[in-house]
This record gives sequence, structure tokens and C-alpha cells, in this order.
Amino acid sequence: MRSQELADLAGVTVRTLRHYHQIGLLPEPPRSVNGYRWYTAEDLVRLLRVRHLVEVGVGLSDVQEALAEESSAGATEVLDRVEADIDARMSRLRTQRERVRSLRAQRRAPGAADGVVGALSAVHRAFGLPAEAARLDSDIAMLVVHLSGGDTSAVEEGLAAIDGLKDTPSFFAAINGLVDLAPDADDAARRAVADDLRLHLSALSLAGVHPPQGRLARLLDELRRLRLNPAQLDALDRL
Repeated sequence: MRSQELADLAGVTVRTLRHYHQIGLLPEPPRSVNGYRWYTAEDLVRLLRVRHLVEVGVGLSDVQEALAEESSAGATEVLDRVEADIDARMSRLRTQRERVRSLRAQRRAPGAADGVVGALSAVHRAFGLPAEAARLDSDIAMLVVHLSGGDTSAVEEGLAAIDGLKDTPSFFAAINGLVDLAPDADDAARRAVADDLRLHLSALSLAGVHPPQGRLARLLDELRRLRLNPAQLDALDRL
């Protein structure tokens, strides 16, 4: 049979066939007098075995070893590696699925999202934090958790401290004062916002939260300076 017929029977393309010849997975058959390659049923069987191994996840570089009948131990090792890789990918996919579900829940109802993301979104929603400020707060939390190796304790401590306030609405009113501070606000307005924030921040119980250091501190400072206007930054600097 010619190459097109072999490819059709095996469910591959002629281009794939040529590639298998190039990398040595499928021996090149002799050519007929008119120059065409002529394949046998033996070639079809080998091609089907190659295709089957590729479909179950064996990499092309390992197919040769897996096909070698005289090396059953080597073939088993290849399949063990493939299974371990599949297990790892399934674990990553399960994690991705949970993150997608959490993000979907957050967009549908912020209080329904999982973990610190959901808890932070619930606080933002409950106290009417403006979208831009909520985004900055969430992005800061994301940086803190990521650069802490996935440790969410700092964010959890901050949320617990907010939850322990006697007058949480006033606390967020002070934050909204910072959010509403215009870029050209005068010195008195900046000082008033800073004083109000200082008063409420002093009521937070943050004994278990350590100030960010090193690269994390630099990145958080950079993020604030990219998102906040000069008057807002000045008010924060006064703290």
C-alpha cells in the first residue's frame, strides 16, 4: 500500500508518517520501481502501536523504548513515568478547576468565593469599598500571599483585626476619605485624612502581622505609587 492509504488506515497524516520516518519510529520501506514507498501490513501494525502509545501520553522520545519487546522492564518504566505525569497534570487541573470555581463565585456573589479571596471580597462588599480601592486591596493581598510562598496568615490576621473593630463602618469611612482625596487637595485636607486614618489604624489589633520587608515592601510601595494620586500618597506618607 502507498503512504496515503497507510496514513488513512491508521488515522494519521502523511506528514506525520514522514516525521515518524525522520525520527526513526517507523522504518522506511523500500521504494517501488516508480519511486513510491510501498508499505505492508507489518508497517500498519507498528504505526497503530505508535499512535496508541502517543494517544495515552507517551512522548515521541520514549515511544521507541516502550515498543521494544525485548525490554519489557524499560517499557514498564516509560509507562510508569507517563502515569506519574498524568497524575501530576490531573492534580494541577483539579487545582485550576477549584480556582475557576472560586473566581466564578466571586463574580456572581463576592461573599461566596473561597478562602481569603472570598473573605476579602465579602468585606469590600459589606462596607461599600469603591471598586478601584477594592481592586488595589485585593492586588496587595495577592502580592503578599504569592511572595510569602502561599502563606495567607498575614491577610487572615488583617481580616481578623478588622472584624474585631468596635466601629468597622467608621474605619471604612476613613479609608473612603483617602479614596476621595483629590490630586490637588490642599495641605489641610491631606492632614485631616491622615489623622483620621491614624486614629482608626491605631485601634486595629495587628500584633501578629509583621510589616513587609525587602522585595515585597518595594513592590507594594511601587504598586501604591502607580495606583494612587500624589495627595493620597502624601496622606499615607504622613502616617
